[in-house]
Amino acid sequence: METRRQRAGLRQVMGGLEEEIMECVWERGPVSVREVYRCLLEKRDIAYTTVMTVMSRLVEKGLLCRHPEGRAFIYSALTTRDEYCAGVVKDFMDEMLIGTSKPVLAHFVESLAADDAAQLDMLAEIIEEKRRERKQS
Repeated sequence: METRRQRAGLRQVMGGLEEEIMECVWERGPVSVREVYRCLLEKRDIAYTTVMTVMSRLVEKGLLCRHPEGRAFIYSALTTRDEYCAGVVKDFMDEMLIGTSKPVLAHFVESLAADDAAQLDMLAEIIEEKRRERKQS
C-alpha cells in the first residue's frame, strides 16, 4: 500500500499530473491516451488533450515510449516504478555525497529509524549483501 509520504516524494521529482499519469501506466501496463484519460477522470476533471500533451512530454523526457496501434498510440513505461524511484535516489545521493557523505547518510538513517524499524532492518540487510559481494570480488 502506498503512503501519502511516498506520493509526495514522487511529486517532488515530477509534476502532479505527470505523477498521476505515470501511476496509471505503471498500474495498467501498456495503455492508450484514452485509457489514461478515463483513469484520471475517476479522480479529477481534465481535458483529453491535456492528458495527450503531458504523455507526449513524458515520451520526450524518456519516461514513456509509444508505438502506433491502429489510429492510436500505445504508451508503455520505460522503467518500473521501483526502478524509476531507485534511479532518482541514486542520482540525488551521488550529488549529495560529494564531500558531505557522513551528515547526509546519518540523516538518512535517522529518518528511517524514526519512520519504520523494518526499513532500518532492510537497510542493514542491503549493507550486508553489498559487503558479501565485495568479499567475493
